Order: sequence, then C-alpha cells, then structure tokens
Amino acid sequence: MRSFIPLVLSLVALATAGLVTTEKPEPAVVSLTEDTFYDFMEEHPLVLANFYAPWCGHSRRLAPKYEAAAKVLKEDDIPLVKVDCTVEEGLCAAFSIRAYPTLKVFRGAWSDEPYGGTRHPESIISYMMEESMDSETGDDFFYQSPTA
Repeated sequence: MRSFIPLVLSLVALATAGLVTTEKPEPAVVSLTEDTFYDFMEEHPLVLANFYAPWCGHSRRLAPKYEAAAKVLKEDDIPLVKVDCTVEEGLCAAFSIRAYPTLKVFRGAWSDEPYGGTRHPESIISYMMEESMDSETGDDFFYQSPTA
C-alpha cells in the first residue's frame, strides 16, 4: 500500500497543476505606440486616450482608476488606451500634448477632442457611454458604481 502513495500524490499534483496559475490578468487598457496608434484608432469608432508620463505623480494616480473604467467599458466595446509620452515623443507632439496626463476622446485617428469629465472611474464610464450614444435619441445614461 505504501508504494502507491507517491504515485497517487504525483497524479493529484499533475491533475491540479493547471488549476493554479501565477499569470496576471491581461490589462484592460491598451498600450499604443506610433506604429499601432493610427490603425487602432481607425478600427474603433470611439476611443479614450491617456497621454501620460510614467514619472508623473498625477499619471500614476490616474492609472488604477483608468484601468477600472477600462474593464467596464471594454464590455461595451469602448477601448481605453494609453500612450507613454516619454517613449512616443513624436506621437505626443502631433497631438500637442504639453501636460500629463492628458485625456482625449478620439473618433477616428484625426478627430479628437479634450475629455471633459473628472478622473474618477464612474465619471470616465458615464462620459464615454454618453459619447457613444446617438445624440438624436436624447437618451440619458449615468453609470453608478455597484459599491455606492
């Protein structure tokens, strides 16, 4: 009987090995570069872009809030993207980025406007959902956090 215990333990270990993972979940915010930016914008009718600098305290504070909003908006096919202006200097210059973070709403690669909401996840979600609605319907939408 004792000779079977190591065999049984080995089989249990093999069977459960695939159940435990140390992989991080894929981030909801898409990182773009100058090589990927324009194609991505053309493929998505509405995008919120965060032009940031990793050394900037305001950018660092926005990051988890932006990620939380991106997780919700991803379900409605409204992508949130980020561009590291310390790496993509030319791209940031093309859109006249002078402060970090700068949030811009894109409708195609060459149609952008400043984001007009606050930097809280609920506000980002509500603002982008409103942007995605057909202005002719007159429908109102306000996202309320499930924790509220």
